[in-house]
Amino acid sequence: MHFLDNKKVLFYWTSIVLFLVLLLYPLMGGSLMFLLAPETGHVENPAQFDEGLLELYRVVQVLAQVFFLGLPVFFLASIHTRERLPFSQSNFRFLGFNRKSPAKGLLIALLGVLLLQPCIYSLMTVIDYLFYHAGDVGRAILETSRQQEDFLYYLAGADSFTEFLVVACIVALVPAVCEELFFRGYIQRNYVESLSPARGILLTSVLFGLFHFSPANLVPLFCMGWFLGYLYETSKSLVLPIAVHFSNNLLSLVVLQFQREDSRAIGGANAGNSFEGWMMIVLTTVSILLFILAMKKFRNIFS
Repeated sequence: MHFLDNKKVLFYWTSIVLFLVLLLYPLMGGSLMFLLAPETGHVENPAQFDEGLLELYRVVQVLAQVFFLGLPVFFLASIHTRERLPFSQSNFRFLGFNRKSPAKGLLIALLGVLLLQPCIYSLMTVIDYLFYHAGDVGRAILETSRQQEDFLYYLAGADSFTEFLVVACIVALVPAVCEELFFRGYIQRNYVESLSPARGILLTSVLFGLFHFSPANLVPLFCMGWFLGYLYETSKSLVLPIAVHFSNNLLSLVVLQFQREDSRAIGGANAGNSFEGWMMIVLTTVSILLFILAMKKFRNIFS
C-alpha cells in the first residue's frame, strides 16, 4: 500500500507541498531578479525600469512559473504513480491529460468565462467601494492593488504585434499552463480525493486566490478558481481549465492594451472604464442566468 493512499496523509502531504510553494515562489522569484539585476532593489516604480530590466523581469517571471510551479508537478506526480520518468504517460494521465474533451464542451467552457466577466467586474466595483469606505486600512489595500495593476500594466505593455505575442506567452499562456498544472492538476485533484469534490474545489479556489497576493481581488480570483475547478472536476480533463485560463488572461491582456492605447490619447490608464449602475446590474443578472444554463449544458455533456 502506497503511503499516499491514506486520505489523511494525502491531505497533509498536499498542504505541505502547497505551503512550500506559496512560500518559495515569491521568495525565489524576487531573489533571482535581485541576483541578476541588483539595481531593481532601488526601483520603486516599474515605469523606471529601462527596456533591459523589463525584458529581464519578463524572463524571470517565466522561469519562476515554469521551475517553481509547472515542472515540479511532474516530479510530484511520480511519487503517486511510482514512475521513474517524470514525463511518463502515467503522470500525464494522473494530472488529467488522459481524457479528450469534446469540442462542444470546450466551446461552452469558453462561453462560460465570457459570461463571468460582467459578474467579476461588478464584484470588483463593489469591493473597491467597500474597501474605500473601510478607513485607512481599506484604502491602503486598494493602493497596494493599484500598484500591482500599474506594474502589470507596464509589464504587459506591447508596442508592436510581435511584442504582443511575446507578452501573451509570458502573462497569458505560461501562467495558464503552470498554474493549472499545479492548482487543478495536483492540488485540487488531491484535495478532492482526500476530502470531497465540493470541499476540494472550494479549498483550492481559496488558495488560488491567496496565491496571487491581492486582497482586493481575492473574491474575483476565488470565483475564477471555482469555475476552473468545476470544469476540471466535471470533465476530468486538464485541457479545459488551461484553455479557459489562457482565454481569460488573453482577454484581460487585450483590454489592457486598449486601455494603454486610450491612455496615450487622454492620459490615464483607467480612463473611460466605468458602466452606468443600472446597465451593470442588468448585464450582470443576465450573464449569471446564461452562465447557469451554460454550466448545466456543460455537465450534461460529461455526465
